[in-house]
Amino acid sequence: MKKFDTGELTRADFSQWDTLVDHSPHGTMFHRTSWLEACARSLGKKLKIFGCFQDGLLIGGCSLFVELKWGVVPVARSICTMTPYGGLVFSPSPSKGVHKQESFSRQIASSLIQEFKKEHYFSISILNSPQFLDIRPFTSNGWISSVFCTYYINLGNNLESHADSLVKQNIRKAEKNRISIEPFSDISRYYALLCETYARKNKKPPCSKHLITELFSVIKNQNCGEMVMAKTRDDETACAEIVTWDNQQAYTWSAASDSRYFNSGAPSLLRFDDLKRIRAKGIPMINMMTGNVPELSNFTAHFNPALVYYYQISNRMFDDILFMKM
Repeated sequence: MKKFDTGELTRADFSQWDTLVDHSPHGTMFHRTSWLEACARSLGKKLKIFGCFQDGLLIGGCSLFVELKWGVVPVARSICTMTPYGGLVFSPSPSKGVHKQESFSRQIASSLIQEFKKEHYFSISILNSPQFLDIRPFTSNGWISSVFCTYYINLGNNLESHADSLVKQNIRKAEKNRISIEPFSDISRYYALLCETYARKNKKPPCSKHLITELFSVIKNQNCGEMVMAKTRDDETACAEIVTWDNQQAYTWSAASDSRYFNSGAPSLLRFDDLKRIRAKGIPMINMMTGNVPELSNFTAHFNPALVYYYQISNRMFDDILFMKM
């Protein structure tokens, strides 16, 4: 196999990166440059995308957000606020043999590791999409791994199998309460509901209104998502959420609710309606994205999803050195 040319991508390479993301099994909408640039602008971070080229073709890479810790040393992370996955994206191996496939991936990974070393990051953390499974080239080089969880629902199955007795009971309750599901586009109203949701837990909202407005604009402009709400008979918003998608799956990206309507059945009705709407679009899978929060996991488990693991890899060598000197 020929040696890869590896380095930071220029804006002229961004179209190749987006093509790689769309065709890679690891790529998600959160890897696309439109999403990454909106996050970088809104959060004041520097976006860097490293790529591996073979014969002029981009076959792998990694997106990172970089900021200065203490205003001096660079820290790199693949994710940021409201961006659950990022980082490594490899092209499918041209070979069907397992040995050649793994060799192909290892060479891309090794090339990127060497490129990261040149950046002299104080620390680097890459939280990959659930489709990126083989992190061994990194852990064998001293990187630390962590495991996270999410839930998937296969929309090719009978949807009734994804509603246990409690979900069905809540759906009937919502219908009795005349809860309806409708499109929603008022981002200011949605953000107010999001703030209320987190205030109940004595927490700050997960993002600024500016950031969620910017990202929802990306979603609308690229026609890769929608906002829907469960509305009461009195025209109140019982709960609402933003669902996004790419060419592989959908994601329940953000959700908010009004505590006055917890017992109305609206959350279950809205979530089950997600499954029907997304399946009607021809999207085969939905990532429920609630596996790491106990109370949300408890709610999602009633829809009989599949538990899926995904991995973070980190190199904190410089943190260890600093800790030993203190």
